This record gives sequence, C-alpha cells and structure tokens, in this order.
Amino acid sequence: MAIARDIEAKLEKLIEQNEALTREVKILREENALLKRGMFGRRSERMEAGQLGFFEDGPAAATVEVPEPARSKPTKKPGHGRAPFPAHLPRETIELDVAEAERQCDGCGKSMRRIGEDVTERGHIIPARLVVKRYVRSKYACPDGHGVKTAALPDGVIDGGKYEASVYAHIATAKYNDHLPLHRLQSIFKRYGEPIAKQSMWDMLVRVDELVAQPVLAQMRQELLAEDVLHADETPVTMRLEDGKGTKTGYAWGWRNLRRQGAPSRSLIEFRTGRGRDGPQLFLGDWSGTLIVDGYVGYDEVIRTNETKRAGCWAHARRKLKDALDTGSESVERLLGLVQELFVIERPINERVQAREIDRDEQLELRRVARETKSRDIVAAIYVEADRLERLKSTLPKSKLGKALGYLMSQRKALSVFLDDPRLPIHNNDSERDLRHLAIGRKNWLVFGSQRGGDVACRLYSLVLSCKQCGADPEAYLEDVLMKVASTPASEIAALTPWAWQAARAEA
Repeated sequence: MAIARDIEAKLEKLIEQNEALTREVKILREENALLKRGMFGRRSERMEAGQLGFFEDGPAAATVEVPEPARSKPTKKPGHGRAPFPAHLPRETIELDVAEAERQCDGCGKSMRRIGEDVTERGHIIPARLVVKRYVRSKYACPDGHGVKTAALPDGVIDGGKYEASVYAHIATAKYNDHLPLHRLQSIFKRYGEPIAKQSMWDMLVRVDELVAQPVLAQMRQELLAEDVLHADETPVTMRLEDGKGTKTGYAWGWRNLRRQGAPSRSLIEFRTGRGRDGPQLFLGDWSGTLIVDGYVGYDEVIRTNETKRAGCWAHARRKLKDALDTGSESVERLLGLVQELFVIERPINERVQAREIDRDEQLELRRVARETKSRDIVAAIYVEADRLERLKSTLPKSKLGKALGYLMSQRKALSVFLDDPRLPIHNNDSERDLRHLAIGRKNWLVFGSQRGGDVACRLYSLVLSCKQCGADPEAYLEDVLMKVASTPASEIAALTPWAWQAARAEA
C-alpha cells in the first residue's frame, strides 16, 4: 500500500510538471512566433473588415448582428505620370534657339518663321555652402578728438558670436528634424570648408534651447492645458550617466491636443529620468479634463487626484489581439474582427473630414449617431466574446491571448468612454505618431549624452514637430524667431509659437 501511494504521488507530481511544461512551451512558442513576425512580417495591426471570418457559426455568433458600416465613395487613384514641379519653386530660364544659318526648310529652302516654343523643365540642385558675411563699418572721428562714431553692427545670436542665426537654425533642424548626429554634421561642414567642432554645435543647440525653446514651450504648455481633452504617451530613451559609467533608461513623455478641423495641432515632448507618476503630475498640475492614454498605471494617480476622465485606446487592444492571432490563437478571430469593426465605422467619417466635405459640427453629429446605433452594440458584443474566451481552459493568463483579454477587461471603463463623447477618437495614435518622430532619430544618435542633453533634445523636438504639423519650415522659423525673441515682451510670446508664426506669414 505504501509503495502504491508513493507511485501515485510521483505520478501526480509528474502530471503537474508536464502541465507546467506544456504551458511554458505554449508561451515560448507564442513569443518565438511574435519575434519572427516582428523581424519578417507585416507590422501594422490594421485589418480590413471581412478579413477575419467572425461571422461563422460559433458560441458567440448570435450575440449581436453587426451592422453594415457606411462606406465612403471610392476615390479615383492618381495616375503614375510625371508630376510637374511646384509653382513656388524659383525658375531659371535658359533660352535655346535654332542657329540663324539653320532656319531654312530642308525641303524647299525657304526661310522658316517662329511659330511658338516648347518648354521643358528639369530639376537642378544648388549644393549648400557656407558664406561668410563680412561687415565693414565705417568709423568717423571728431577732428578735435572729442569722440568716434561707428555704424552699428546688426544683432547676433550672442554678443561676439562667430555665426549668424541661420547656422544655429540649420544645425538644430538637421539634428532634430533630419535626425543627423553631430558627428555627421561635423563631416558635412568640413565638406563646406568650415569644420565646426561637435562641442561648438552642442553649445549652439543649448543657446537655441535657452533663447527660443524654453520661453516658447512655456507658452505652448499654457495653451495645451487650456484644452478640455489631451493625448499622452511615453517612450523609453537610453541616457548616459553623468559620470560616464554606464547608462540608464529615461522616458520622453508626449502631450498633444485633440486633432480637429481648423485648429492648430499642439505637440510638446518632455524628458524625464523615470516613468513614474510624477511625470504626468508635474506636467498637468491641477488640470482636469479627459485624458486619452493607454493602460499604463503611471497615469492612475493624476487621474484620481484631478478627477480626470480616462479614455482608452482601442488601437492598443487591437494590437494585443493581433499578436495573439499571429502566435496561433485562432479562437481570437471573431473578437479581433469585432474590434476592427469599430475602426471601420469611424473611418468614413474621418475621411470626409479630411476631404473637407463636412465641418466639425457635422462630424460630431455623425459620430454620435454612429456610436449610439452601431458601436455601442459592438462594444457589448466584444465583452461577451472576451468573457467567453477568458473562461476557456485553454486560455493561459500569461499567454498573448490571456494578456490581451486582461487588457480588455481592466480597461473596460476607459475603452467605453468614447461612446458618450463624440469629440474623442477611439485611439491614441496621434500621440504615438508624435513620439515616432523621436524614435526615428533614436536609431541614429542611439543615446542622450546626459539628462541635460535629453531635456534640450525633447524641447527642440517639440518645436520641430509643431512646425511640421502646422506646415511651417522649421529652419526658417528658428532663424526668424532667434532674432525676434530677445525683443519680444513676455506678454507677446504667444506670437512666436510655430502655429502663430505660420499664421502670420500666411496673412502677410
């Protein structure tokens, strides 16, 4: 009997070990499949309606009849012919004429008459070059020795500075708009015939930050905090420690207003050495409104203390479900298809706004009706299906499917906020897109050299990004504002924000 009990105990232990190993193998296979997709597969989680067979018979098939979304009119695809050069580009006209001796007809020998002209345009690049501005100032002296007068020297970025504002603006734009590290810029300036040391370029970037970025971003923050709805997101950035011994992970926090027709897009990026709750708290202060974020818990404290409403991101939910599908969890197809229907319903409305077919009020009304009549039922069906999948014994909590379902369940309240507020998009993609600009640069310069380097970089990224969003040339903006900011009163600094500057140029 004792031997039988020992054998039975060992058998139970082996069964438990086998089940644990089976679960671990399943999770490792999912992670391996996800890594392969990340390296070789399509990265976007966006899917077209009908791509998944979620109308097939199944336990949740009869939960709700998914309404057919309104489809936008098919647009004619543009042709592949050669596009003309934009009209605003300067033209250099080169006259080509037939030699006078050749203006006789080859057939009859008579003189030919001019009947018109053919015009051919070809693009031509004038390589950049560094030009030295030489200021020669006349000096006048009193014949009796009472004094000397000299013509005033135009203001520079700094007193006694070697370079004009254009060089400061060019370096800042090349680094934070074109993502060129300083050592590459050093090589480029060497090709121009004037090698500028990396330290000198860094000092120039710090000057642009002090003169322009800091006062303008303070105004931009005030304008952002005057909004009722904000987007927020964060991304990790490696930072070198001050003592040079190793690195640590810092975070760039992105904040932006709600994208809406006729209003400027305001984006601001801040650098923090950590991802804790102090990031949102320090930026938002006592701001209260609706914050569109993902499921990160770092926003929980400021949302609770400020009585702020949290709106969730369905793009994050869709991405997690797509990861589960790509790792072999075919049972998620119907759920993923239902989530995709939310995007399909929104898409035609957004396309009509982009085409300027409808104004803001019409957009909100269309959203309100579509969400009340269609999206609300789909959200209910999503959670019925998610609950069914969560109850399956084959759904492991640590698997990709288990994590995706956990995200849906924990974020249910936030993910439902858009149903009652037509102003809100159903995703946080705008904020993610802003930080993607920094992520592209991160592949080139790899690390921030210090905490101060991170602060300067994120502030200048904010200016460049805001210029791009409002259609302003960041180099022209920085050059102009560098020369204006010193003489601009603090009460008028709002005129130097990228959107105000661009609006003033458009009116001129």
